[in-house]
Amino acid sequence: MLTIKDEIKLSGIGLHSGEYATVTLRPCDKCGIYFRGRDGLASVADAVVEEDCRLTGFSLPNGVSVRTGEHLLAAVVGMGIDAIEIELNGGEVPIMDGSAFPFAEAIKETGLAEIGGKRNNLSIAVPLAVEENNGDRLLFALPSDKLSITYMIDYSGTPIGFQKIKYDITTETFYNIISRARTFCLTRELLYLKANGLAKGGSLENAMVFDENGLVSPQKLRFPFECVTHKVIDLLGDLALTGTAPVGYYVAVCAGHSIHGKLVRKLKTH
Repeated sequence: MLTIKDEIKLSGIGLHSGEYATVTLRPCDKCGIYFRGRDGLASVADAVVEEDCRLTGFSLPNGVSVRTGEHLLAAVVGMGIDAIEIELNGGEVPIMDGSAFPFAEAIKETGLAEIGGKRNNLSIAVPLAVEENNGDRLLFALPSDKLSITYMIDYSGTPIGFQKIKYDITTETFYNIISRARTFCLTRELLYLKANGLAKGGSLENAMVFDENGLVSPQKLRFPFECVTHKVIDLLGDLALTGTAPVGYYVAVCAGHSIHGKLVRKLKTH
């Protein structure tokens, strides 16, 4: 199994709360992703997910509540970590630059250490499917000997448009490409977010914002299909709530956190 060599500490504001928080990652000697709380450690596999898909929050039996943790969890999975302890000082994981890269970069710089024990080799045994909106939003999990994701988004009538991407998830691909994709929204979505007390910490420094003409100046895409690639980060982070990202081939059609959560709940019962 692999864990991090040394402690990592990162700080910043929460995307939705606008409050300052610090997240600390520590080496761990038992397989899994654990959060430290007042009653000790608890595995993310025991998480109870909040219903509001905008907040992507979950709570753990040890009293820990976590919001907007998907980018951090995606980095843990994408960088090949088998065992890690996380402590969050604050209710929301810092948004950093809106991508998973700051977490992945810190992990790469710290390095990984080999420890004893058995890896959590979960895999998709039988095909699974979940849907929303009468089949307009779909997510499939299929047996495969490697972890792969095909993701499609359709923002017709906006500069984002239709995008489709496929990745075989390796530490190299995650670090060099996937992790760098930032979260995004449309200017018209900001009205909903602000009206519901969300995105208090959002800015052009931590999210891509599109108006009817394209990215709001002075922002630029880091690479083509950055938007749909960020959805891959979100899916990996949400799959981590099974305790890892089960090996399989995932196909997502206009999906999102809500339908990701439905698949996670189904995975936990199969």
